[in-house]
Amino acid sequence: MIQTYQTKLINISFHNGLSSYMYLQEYADYFGRLERELFVQSHIKGVSSSSLKKTFLTRFGITARQFNSLKMQLDGKVSSLIEKRKLDIKELESKTTYLHKIIDKKTTQKEQLHQKLQDTSLTHPLFSKLVKKYRNLKFYLHQKKRRLRNLQQKLEKLKIDVKNKKIRICFGSKKLFHKQFHLEENQYKDHQEWQKDWTEVRSSQFLVIGSKDESFGNQTATYDWKNILRLRVANLFTDKYGRYIEFHDVIFPYGQEWLDKAKVPYMGYTRSGRKQKYYTSVTYRFIKREKGWYVNASVERETPKVGTSNLTGLIGIDMNAGFFAICEIDRFGNPIKNWSIKVPMYSRRKDQITASMSDAIKEVLEYSVLVHKDVVIEKLDFSKKKDQLREQGPAYARMLSGFSYSTFRQLIEMKAKKLGVKIMRVNPAYTSQIGQMKFMARYGLSSHASAACMIARRGYRFKTEKPKYNTILSLPKNLKLQQSNFQKWRTITTHLKKEYLFQDKIEILKADR
Repeated sequence: MIQTYQTKLINISFHNGLSSYMYLQEYADYFGRLERELFVQSHIKGVSSSSLKKTFLTRFGITARQFNSLKMQLDGKVSSLIEKRKLDIKELESKTTYLHKIIDKKTTQKEQLHQKLQDTSLTHPLFSKLVKKYRNLKFYLHQKKRRLRNLQQKLEKLKIDVKNKKIRICFGSKKLFHKQFHLEENQYKDHQEWQKDWTEVRSSQFLVIGSKDESFGNQTATYDWKNILRLRVANLFTDKYGRYIEFHDVIFPYGQEWLDKAKVPYMGYTRSGRKQKYYTSVTYRFIKREKGWYVNASVERETPKVGTSNLTGLIGIDMNAGFFAICEIDRFGNPIKNWSIKVPMYSRRKDQITASMSDAIKEVLEYSVLVHKDVVIEKLDFSKKKDQLREQGPAYARMLSGFSYSTFRQLIEMKAKKLGVKIMRVNPAYTSQIGQMKFMARYGLSSHASAACMIARRGYRFKTEKPKYNTILSLPKNLKLQQSNFQKWRTITTHLKKEYLFQDKIEILKADR
């Protein structure tokens, strides 16, 4: 299990007026220029990596390990771009398919409305309203067709790039690059001020990769027992800064124990069978921020054994826009405790949402460790729904935008590994409906707590509950006896969504005891 820990580096001044920060900035700028040169040579001109390595070592005055760091960072960006392009194509195809359905549906409505207009007298009181509705629908269709054409053009361009294996990377981000064309809107006095930001962003970090057969797990940056981080200076800058730059009293607020363990060597064997001393590999990334330079250390740490089980019960989490609903059940599926945790999502930055979500997840997982129970979450995919946000209206769009399910899943799985908690993912289909009709009134649960209860029960793979027929809710008439319980719940859910507003349905169910 690889973990990354961060700490701030203290700027050290030298006797000749130079400082450690000055070297980090110069090398980051140099590293960025070499990275862009490597991209041109390898991905534009197609030169092989083996020949490029020899050229870069002699031409640019760097070590073999520094070249490997350069290549590793570039390869990471390229592979990330390739994966993102696959996701973009999938997303665009989904959006265009959905837009086709919307356009077909609205086109039929437009034709029907047009026929109705022809059959309506000019003096009829509804004629003007029908005309206005027809014009609005025509304008709506026009905008959707324009959007469809734009999406199709983007999709075609991406597919051509994939076919031709063309890689396009904007070092410094496209967003910042395009700001130079709108200086006043982006609060820049002139182009030189923008160019300063552009240069800083492109020279704000560099990577130093480690290896287990090197002292303290890294040849270029060694972190010793005295907590001194010694960074080897690139050959081009040794006359100016010396061969090494040392950062004293480097302490990591989190993860210091794992970095200390990485300093302890162990005996292993080479391929030829010879004994050799090895270390845990540590990779460092130096990053410039507003308050100075920071270093991220990535080190492998032990994954604790799972200490929870399903022998005495489970804990279910129902994720909602703005809060988590949690329900603990016993081994028979009966709820024994439920509560909710607020997770504000509206009008907040992504890092704020992530921080709130992280705190809520930590609270649930620590409780699961206390009671030794596995945690059950929904197996959801909001990507398809988010493709349709633009077509569903502002209220629905706002709700789904607040949902960060992928972030939630990554956070809970990562934190669960650290704490030794087992996470189970289950199909959440109709859990809300079943929970509301079967368990909400019986156990005095809220609508969301009953859904969390059902999610926890799914962790035991119980048979799908039989529908509740003795209810004052209007049930569909086309329920077939030969249908499975799952199919019956699908029919009931579709019917109730058409017949009732959510809050009205909840109030009726509360009264139906």
